Amino acid sequence: MNRRVFFVAVVVLIVTVAVFVYRSRFRDESLPQGLSVGTSLPSQASSPSMNASSSAGSRDARANSVAGGSERQVVVQGAWGSGPGQFGHRRAAESNPEGPMALSVAPDGSVLIVDQINHRIERFKDGRAVGSMALGGDTVQDLALGPEGRVVVLDRFVDRGVQVYGPDGKLLSDVPLHGKLELGSLTGVFADDQGVYVEREHGQVVRIADANGNRIEGERELSGRPSRDGQLVLSAALLERHSGQLLVRAHDRAKGTQVWERVVQLPTPILHMVMLDSDRLGRIYVAAVTAIEEQTPPYQLSDESLFAVQLGRDGQERGRLKLPPLHGSDESFRPVTIDDAGNLYVMQSSESGLTVVRYAFP
Repeated sequence: MNRRVFFVAVVVLIVTVAVFVYRSRFRDESLPQGLSVGTSLPSQASSPSMNASSSAGSRDARANSVAGGSERQVVVQGAWGSGPGQFGHRRAAESNPEGPMALSVAPDGSVLIVDQINHRIERFKDGRAVGSMALGGDTVQDLALGPEGRVVVLDRFVDRGVQVYGPDGKLLSDVPLHGKLELGSLTGVFADDQGVYVEREHGQVVRIADANGNRIEGERELSGRPSRDGQLVLSAALLERHSGQLLVRAHDRAKGTQVWERVVQLPTPILHMVMLDSDRLGRIYVAAVTAIEEQTPPYQLSDESLFAVQLGRDGQERGRLKLPPLHGSDESFRPVTIDDAGNLYVMQSSESGLTVVRYAFP
C-alpha cells in the first residue's frame, strides 16, 4: 500500500514538473526576444498566443503607427535673431526661455508664426520667409486665420483684447475683452466665416465679434471649438491622466445636440494636451505629450513622446503618429497645428533656433 502511494506521488510530481516546463516555454515564446509590452509583434511571429492576445494588443499596435511610416518634411528653419526669417528669443533668470508662441497654416500652405519678441508675425512659403506683419507689442500669444486672409491675434496682458488684421497687415479692429471674461483663463482664439471666438479654460467658447472683427452685443457661447468645416463643435478633456485616456466630444453646431463622444487611449500617461483641431474634410485631431514619470525625486521622465490621433467625422480613429517630444523648455501657446488637408505641423525650439516639421498621417 505504501509502495502504491509512493508510486502515485512520483507520477503526480512528474506530471506537475512537465506542466510547469510547458507553461514556462509557452510564456517565453508568446513574446519574441527583445520585445516588451508596448511593442507590436512582427507579423511573421508564430506565437501560440498570437490569436488569443490580438484584442488586448490592439492598443499597442495602434501606438506603433509612428512617424517612421509617415512623410516628414522640414518646412521652416530659422536662427535666433531679429532679421528676416529669424526669431526672437529671450531668457529670464526665474522663468522658462521665451520664443515664438504659436503657428498656423494658411489655405495656400504658407506658415504663419507669432514672433512676439520681435513684434511681428512672420510668413513662410516653400521654406523661405516671404513677409511679415507688425504687431503692437511683444505679448501676443495666439493667432487664428479668418476668411479673406484676415489674421486674428490674442493679447491677454497688454492690449487685453483681440486684434484683427487685414491681408495687407493693417489693423482692422481691436476688440477689448472685459466683463465676464477673465483674461488669465483664456486658452485660445478662433475665427471662421461666422465670427471671432475666444476659449475659456479649454471649455466654453465665446463669440466676441463678427467675421469682420466688429464687436457684437450679447456674447454667444458654444460648447467647444468650431470645426473647420462648420458642422461640429469640438471639445476634449483628460479623462484619466495616468492611464493615458482622452475624451473627445462632438456636437452638432446647428442643433446643439451631441453627435458622438470617444475615448482616445494612449499607451503611456499624459503630461498635457497640446492640440484639438480639425481639417476642411471634417476630420478631427487631438495631440498630447506623454511620458512615464518616476515616482521618487528627481521625478525623471522616460519614453516621452508626442502622440497625435486622427478621428473621422464619425469619431472613429483613422490613424495616429508617435513623434519625438516637444524639445526645449520655451514657453509656447500653440506649438502644434493642422492644415486644411490634415497635415500636422510641429514647432520645435533648440539652442540655435526654431524648426517647423510637417508630418502626414499614414
